[in-house]
Amino acid sequence: MTEPETPTAPESPMRARYGWRDPAANEFTVGDIAFGWIVGVGGVLAGSLVFGLLLVAEGLVVALVYGAMIGLPALTLYGVPVAVAAATALRRVPAEWVHLVAFGGLGALGGALAVVVFSGGDPAWGILYAPGTLTGAATAVSARALAKRRALRTRGAEPKAAG
Repeated sequence: MTEPETPTAPESPMRARYGWRDPAANEFTVGDIAFGWIVGVGGVLAGSLVFGLLLVAEGLVVALVYGAMIGLPALTLYGVPVAVAAATALRRVPAEWVHLVAFGGLGALGGALAVVVFSGGDPAWGILYAPGTLTGAATAVSARALAKRRALRTRGAEPKAAG
């Protein structure tokens, strides 16, 4: 008598082809996280620039400095660990829009928390909650989307034919 074949889970084509984590299956690497952080830095500085122009055009340099003082520590100390945790928790969720909504919500929360910590809860700083929340959400969504796109492009491309 022969043993019936036991079905095995199909291996991911990316893992089989390259031995790499499969970005299509929402697996990520340290390089993806670092790229997301770089995009995040650009998002924080761009948000500071835009809201600096809208709120205090005369003090644009001051707005950029305050945006960097508030946003970059929040991005590094809150944004990166929360992004790693969210990406891990959402790994089995295939719908990209769910990832983007979750990252947007967590980014908005991070932006608001950064303003609360920076202002010490002083209501006089209330004007910064909207820019902080919007910048946090936009930064988180753009960093997630661009890091995923980069991962798919770099690890998802077909190998070049020799020739």
